[in-house]
Amino acid sequence: MDYDVIVVGGGVSGLYAARLLQEKGLRVHLLEAQGRLGGRLHTVESPAGYPIDLGGQWVGVQHEKLLALCRTHQVPLHETYFRGRHRLITPRRIYTYTGTIPRLPLGALVSLGWGLHRLKKAAQRLSLQAPWENIPEGWDEITLAAWRRKHIPDALARMVFDVGLSTVLGCEPEEVSFWHTLFYIQSAGSLEALIETESGAQAYKFTQGAKVLIERLAEGISYEVERPVGCVAYGSNGVKVTAGERHYKAKYLIVAVPPAVVNRIVWEPPLPPVHQQLSQRLQMGSVTKVVAIYDRPFWREEGWSGHFLRTEGAVRLGFDTSPPGGEYGQITAFGVGPIARRLLYEKAEARQAFYEREVAEVLGRKPQYLYQKSWSEEPWIGGCYVGFFGPGGWRYFGEALYTALSPVYWAGTERSRRWMGYIEGALWASETAVEALGA
Repeated sequence: MDYDVIVVGGGVSGLYAARLLQEKGLRVHLLEAQGRLGGRLHTVESPAGYPIDLGGQWVGVQHEKLLALCRTHQVPLHETYFRGRHRLITPRRIYTYTGTIPRLPLGALVSLGWGLHRLKKAAQRLSLQAPWENIPEGWDEITLAAWRRKHIPDALARMVFDVGLSTVLGCEPEEVSFWHTLFYIQSAGSLEALIETESGAQAYKFTQGAKVLIERLAEGISYEVERPVGCVAYGSNGVKVTAGERHYKAKYLIVAVPPAVVNRIVWEPPLPPVHQQLSQRLQMGSVTKVVAIYDRPFWREEGWSGHFLRTEGAVRLGFDTSPPGGEYGQITAFGVGPIARRLLYEKAEARQAFYEREVAEVLGRKPQYLYQKSWSEEPWIGGCYVGFFGPGGWRYFGEALYTALSPVYWAGTERSRRWMGYIEGALWASETAVEALGA
């Protein structure tokens, strides 16, 4: 089977790249390892027929490419509910507040505010064009946790900081490089764009689930599912791709999977050493997503927004993601921190029972249905939301993220200089790959 381009990976980046190439008149075929399209976008239905997004679900105000795509393909969105009082839950007391930053005791508030200010100023030192160059001394040698210990002295402020940044980055502060944190902030344009709801990355939600976007992008695309690529032979004459017993030839290849799973493919010749190491060093995040369904958003009746932040426990951050008319209640929460990570040692049934108890404790009522998803269970994805560098990663392997091995080109949100980790970043990476291919 001969094509102009083969795309490996049926997530949003791979599908968008295939669509762009097809619009140029090229013969394109997409291969997806899993039994479905969508990658890290995955919508299931509750027994009552409600759409449950186990993966990406939000569209930000600044996500211009994604917003335009939703308009073009008539993908319905609605505003994330954020009205009313939010809760910061600590072992000693519960704080209520509005806006983004919790209303802490004065000392903690000053400490947190000053720390966030210094973080934003530091991010401005980073160039998105070549983040592996001109790194200030020590900034890619330490973790975010090491920086935080020095610059945020108040204990409560540090706990709030950790919850906010771990749920944004998809990993723990002690795992991620300080320099990578700054890249992630600059990639979004600002820290506010990452953490704000109404004016940031969580402004809108897919009303009928992210599956609608995937279905629209897949229309008219030649693809196969349950076709994991086992081997790629590449050279000046193009590529030969083997997936099971099937063989494909093409002039070019776009690989739109997380770098962490690229080494699951046998490459002939072997990938250059820096690319093989990149696959090992850009490890995947370990967030567990939890979605609780109720008969109605009862918290709104008492003036609560449904948004909460906890300094202890497994479920640390939650949002009201109910439908616009409030036909049923939905809370989307995220499991981060030591307890959530320890739960990954447990079987799915034990994790399910734990999260059901904890959500009932936080919200005061047992949900009708509860879904919890650890993307670390997905062998062709490896984690969620996104890959991240530990100390030294950007200095030694950052350039390889964006280096094509013609006729092999890379896509996927990890490969984007803009909005890495988001659907918007996946679209940026697709456009970059298609442009670089130049076919």
